[in-house]
Amino acid sequence: MAINQSLAHGLNILLLYEASTPLFTVSEISKQLGYSQSKTYRLVRTLTQYDLLREENGTAQYTLGLNTLRLGLLAKGQFNLSSLAKPFMKELSLRTKETVLLTAVNGTRGVVLERVESEEPVRFSIFQPGVTLPLHCGASSKILMAHLPEEEWDHIISKEGLKRYTPHTLTEAESLKAHLRQIRKRGVAFSDQEVDRDVRAVAAPILDPNGELIAGVSIAGPLYRISRRRVGELSKLVMEYAQKISSQFRNESNIAARGGSTNIQRKRRV
Repeated sequence: MAINQSLAHGLNILLLYEASTPLFTVSEISKQLGYSQSKTYRLVRTLTQYDLLREENGTAQYTLGLNTLRLGLLAKGQFNLSSLAKPFMKELSLRTKETVLLTAVNGTRGVVLERVESEEPVRFSIFQPGVTLPLHCGASSKILMAHLPEEEWDHIISKEGLKRYTPHTLTEAESLKAHLRQIRKRGVAFSDQEVDRDVRAVAAPILDPNGELIAGVSIAGPLYRISRRRVGELSKLVMEYAQKISSQFRNESNIAARGGSTNIQRKRRV
């Protein structure tokens, strides 16, 4: 894929900033990056218009703007969410003896934020933190896609496609959309060998007080242990723990709003 040069040059300017170098003039940026003065000025002006840079009190020196702070806090909140959720995930894994995943939306894909692996000899042990996932299959991903605005579904499908991983993967757009609506209505997702053979999973959404998606928590394990009879029990548990994490997130956010020390920030997607 071709790189948008103007975008790349603008990002290069933002990446110049460090704690030790919080201020630059246009001339300094031009010299550091090898861009012409006129080009650098145009880029800095655009970044300033989007509040990614701001001029420091009429000094002709530029520092990072409020939108870079906002984005940084959102990114930091992602990692704080993992720390916040981990104790609940460990407890859920111990209760179920299965692997528990924390996932979130990353553009048009899902991403694994955290994982607590089952201690059973036979266990679901893939999907390390940082791995990205398709959103159209697997409980840990479908729970995310189901809670996105429906107008975003077509964009995700258009960009990512509906790859068939197993005979159980849904690959027809309208069938998938109907399935996602059912998931959203029930508040829980179930997958039966949709991404990996011999693996079943259930998942529930972690929502903010406004009902907007923060992340998803899921339980995954081998087919022979997650029987269809057990799915109901696991669904209740994953919904219970998703609610616990949501409540804890809300408490931490309230502390932050009152000026406390926590760095948890509300976010709709990663």
